[in-house]
Amino acid sequence: MKLNRLAAAETVRLLGLPGVAGVALVVFSLSYAVSALLPAKQELDGQREAVARAQARAQQASAGVADTSPAGQLKAFYSFLPAQPAAPEWLDKIYAAAMKEQVNLLRGEYSLVIDPDTGLARYRILFPVKGSYSQIRGFISGALNTVPSLALDDVNFERQKISDGQVDARVRMTLYLKRA
Repeated sequence: MKLNRLAAAETVRLLGLPGVAGVALVVFSLSYAVSALLPAKQELDGQREAVARAQARAQQASAGVADTSPAGQLKAFYSFLPAQPAAPEWLDKIYAAAMKEQVNLLRGEYSLVIDPDTGLARYRILFPVKGSYSQIRGFISGALNTVPSLALDDVNFERQKISDGQVDARVRMTLYLKRA
């Protein structure tokens, strides 16, 4: 222990006051860069990506919605919806959102409703779900963010005992599709 203190004292004596101040300044600068500048740079990069995505959406919107008449807006709406044959792919994305949140989808009830007046097909989906409240919320949020034509119709939560960590929920969603 004394040897380490003697070596440190000798190093300080050789560096002198300007050398010790320089070393302290380098250590302070490195710690500041790691603690303040790196997180700020990461946040700036994230904001730049968000701006780029927003600009891309604005360009798509200006290029795609040239016709502002009601008929043109309706046409743009129908072009936004996925086709009915692609329903299994979109359902897979809903199941992937459940898997990501580690939510148990026990069994789903599906019913197809076709509206001859509008040309829309609606898959009504009812999932009995088991998991924690935060997992179920994460599943719903993930599914709605992943599947743009999915709508949340109803959610019912039930807990058997107040001390249970698991929640039984019934999640009712509608997947809107255009008929092929």
